[in-house]
Amino acid sequence: MTQRSPRPNTDDSTQTRESIAPRVSRRSYLLGTIGTLTAGGILLSSVDNAKAGAMPVDIPQAYVDRFPNIVNVVEAGADPNGVTPIDDVLTKLVGDDTLLVFPAGRYLMNRQLRKTGFTNLGFYGPEATISHGRIDAIERNSVTAGEFNGPARFFRLGVIYSPGRDLLFEGFTFDFTTPQTGIRAIEAYVTDGLEVRDITVDGEHDTGTLGPALFSVTAANGTGLVERFKAPDGGAYTEDTIGDITLGPTGMLIDPNSAGTIRIVDCELGRFPDNGLYVSGAKGVVHVEGGLYKNSTVSSLRLKGYGSSISGARVVIDELVPGISQRGIRLDDGANLRVENTTVEVTGPAENAIRVLDNVETATIQGCTIVLNDDGGCGRGIQVTDDAGRVEILDTTIDIYGSNFGIYLQGRNSPEDATVLVKNVTITGPAPGYAQREAIRIERANCRFENLTIDQPGGEFRRCVEVIGDDNLFVGGTYTSTHHPFINSGSRTRFDEITARSYSGRQALKLYADGTDVVVMDSTLYGGYIDNGAEGFVVDNTEMPPA
Repeated sequence: MTQRSPRPNTDDSTQTRESIAPRVSRRSYLLGTIGTLTAGGILLSSVDNAKAGAMPVDIPQAYVDRFPNIVNVVEAGADPNGVTPIDDVLTKLVGDDTLLVFPAGRYLMNRQLRKTGFTNLGFYGPEATISHGRIDAIERNSVTAGEFNGPARFFRLGVIYSPGRDLLFEGFTFDFTTPQTGIRAIEAYVTDGLEVRDITVDGEHDTGTLGPALFSVTAANGTGLVERFKAPDGGAYTEDTIGDITLGPTGMLIDPNSAGTIRIVDCELGRFPDNGLYVSGAKGVVHVEGGLYKNSTVSSLRLKGYGSSISGARVVIDELVPGISQRGIRLDDGANLRVENTTVEVTGPAENAIRVLDNVETATIQGCTIVLNDDGGCGRGIQVTDDAGRVEILDTTIDIYGSNFGIYLQGRNSPEDATVLVKNVTITGPAPGYAQREAIRIERANCRFENLTIDQPGGEFRRCVEVIGDDNLFVGGTYTSTHHPFINSGSRTRFDEITARSYSGRQALKLYADGTDVVVMDSTLYGGYIDNGAEGFVVDNTEMPPA
């Protein structure tokens, strides 16, 4: 669900430049009573109304080289003790080619800082903590009573119709540890050059308003980086707060109009009511690299785009919310979507570890590990919905303990069904068959299965595969289960070079009359098969040793 915010005033301006190189070195700089910053003998811009009493600030050399104006906000009048709001000071200081440096301390904000149209603007506070004043009432994501006033955000940097360019925002902690705290930490719209690093949201976001972060790179050739943004304590459902946002906040929202490429690197999001990371539009590209995403409603990672990806991430669902869908990863819309080298762990009957929806044209799931815990009921592994396009599931392991499907391929069972390729996949675990009996359920035509290893020793008629769709092909692989490894009612199913065996001594393959022209070639079927009248059934060069 996309969070909506009231249309802002447009009475300010801003600008930007190009993203900096990685951190090169660190040096100490000092703002003294004369209101100037000395950096290695270089005199930088003066600061009006500097306070007496110098405070050391450690700044990366790359930032010194990048920003002509570097301002120590405490020397400029900001209170580092969290008593007096710093809003007026920030409003005065913010500007183009300017880095605002926050020394160690606590800073109170009681209204949103809004700057649009900027060029090369930075905020740096690796030991700075920001909090907001008391919030007593909220209406339409705006605070209407309390010490804080106005839109429920700390920093609004750029808007869709007046984005900035080149934004650095690094090193802050936002304190939401006390009850009834939590507003959007940062909302940023830039054409290019988004850099957000080392941001920590401490405590649960429990005001029922906008989630901690929204990012947008508005130019198609623009780039952005969000690195180590952490909100591990998640957010409260709106029904438990004074706010009125639908359901509750999203952890990190990528705006639907974002058109550039954004990397989300080593971030952490806890349980949020309306998605953890939500890529809400398919115009741009988002690459999720590493990180931990846990227990959010709808999905912990929700991806769209053309060429977007998830790699090296860990997704966990281990706190279920009764009556509400929870998925690990949801692929919503776009083409060439990839999920690689990612682990999804689900405990209990959540909906899916990974779900591929109808508007996905092509997707690849490769090198992943899925663990479906809880023998009292577990979620599904990978589910492909009816009208999804071509999907490849490669080199992936699914360990399933509850009675459910490791892979569930839905479709129209028509010649128009796009192919799903499942190759070098292993499905293991003691899942019983009392609810869903098979590890793989195929309701789709035109699928191909190569070199699978499926071992299902659980009781209650547990099986390996049930084939309902037509024109499915199995090449190679080993299939072992308590009941019949294969149940087939699809037409023109072909088995080449497979090995199948029942732990309970049953036949390896059971055919129903609904499926015609089934072919078994060059295979080993322990215990043989049961043919319930399948017309056109052919077996050739196949061994049938005793079960």
